[in-house]
Amino acid sequence: MKKIILAVALVGAFTFSFAGNGEGENPKVETVEFKGGKLTILNDTDTKYRIHTGFGETTLNPRGGKTSVTCSPGKTVKADGKAIFKVTSDMCGTTVKLSDYL
Repeated sequence: MKKIILAVALVGAFTFSFAGNGEGENPKVETVEFKGGKLTILNDTDTKYRIHTGFGETTLNPRGGKTSVTCSPGKTVKADGKAIFKVTSDMCGTTVKLSDYL
């Protein structure tokens, strides 16, 4: 057991001894506009729907059921297996009502 612990310690020390400290490297810095965020989907209808967002599935109860998902423009949102809308960047940070798309 002592040999295993010693071997792990030596491998760890050996690994860190070759990790660079950043000198001589030329990192590129990019400015990226953040277009993500949350998108809230609200079921304002009288019907229970199973929603698939591309990240997972959830069930929204009628008259007020809602879920928040990561806003990824281009993702398709499906209700009960049928595509109802594609996420656009202007939807990020807002609440989308299902009645507007069904």
